[in-house]
Amino acid sequence: MALGGQPARAENVVLHLRNGDRIAGTIVAEDTNRVVLATSWIKELPVPLSAIQGREPITNAVTPTVVAAAPPAAPAPEPAATNIVAAAKATPPGAALTPAPEPPKPKPWKASLSLGTDLRFGASDQTLYYGRLKLTYEQPYKSDAKKFFRNLFDYAVDYGETDDVKSADRMYGSVKTDADVGRGVFVYNLAGVGYDAVRKIDLGYEIGPGVGYHLFTQPKLTMNLEGGINYQVQERSGSPDVESFYFRFAEDVTWKIMPRLTLVEKAEIFPRVENLGEFRARLDSTFSFALWRNLALKLSVLDLYDTNPAQGVDRNDLQIRSALEIIF
Repeated sequence: MALGGQPARAENVVLHLRNGDRIAGTIVAEDTNRVVLATSWIKELPVPLSAIQGREPITNAVTPTVVAAAPPAAPAPEPAATNIVAAAKATPPGAALTPAPEPPKPKPWKASLSLGTDLRFGASDQTLYYGRLKLTYEQPYKSDAKKFFRNLFDYAVDYGETDDVKSADRMYGSVKTDADVGRGVFVYNLAGVGYDAVRKIDLGYEIGPGVGYHLFTQPKLTMNLEGGINYQVQERSGSPDVESFYFRFAEDVTWKIMPRLTLVEKAEIFPRVENLGEFRARLDSTFSFALWRNLALKLSVLDLYDTNPAQGVDRNDLQIRSALEIIF
């Protein structure tokens, strides 16, 4: 016999299940764990004993059928095994019962592309072109689905002129890798390279490891705190180059304010190890408003501060941009 069990004397019965259903059929086998019925739609239907509330013999021989009973006024929660009637009805005769398909897994890769331009014509003419590409890879551990390995690539470029004088010429790309190691704790490594012609930085690069903590992990609000060490080099035009170690303290927040409105904010401060009075700071804040499907309108604020900039360059550089974002 395909399903096994001890042979039983053929007996026509109605099984009363704990979920309120009833099954009519012929008992073809029975053991200490289950009863096997032959019904009009399946030759061998195993029913766990834990799902059976009672049985009622059928005195006259009839074709086995299923009788649907009205559910009780307040049914108690039942184990998944009591859904055997619905599962059997959906299964063709002779076919094996199969579990429901698993929901699709989230894609590990995410990408977004922002493109924008600011134009102003009047007493002074200004043009600014801006682009930013973000690639994110996030994969849960096989051993613990609540822990993740992440990799973020961020590349931004902008160019602008005011009254035919260059007012923006900057490129910066960074790669940040982090991995969860404990309850809320993760380790990371950050590397970046770029230039800023207006701030007289011909080439700048940085690299450094650190440790972080997931302070908030709510569906509408996430916040991370980070601390580490950072090695930075700036090759400057018209000023001495700078090469030094810096401490790095950072925080980042993603807040879904409304279904269509999201705030993404990141702040970093780099005190110089040899002289804590010298530091650099970066603030990058973006409001994103979803327009349609994968299209969003973005307003970004980027503030760069350096207590020891190149000669003739202001310490603070504030940039405000608007752009359209395409999410892949």
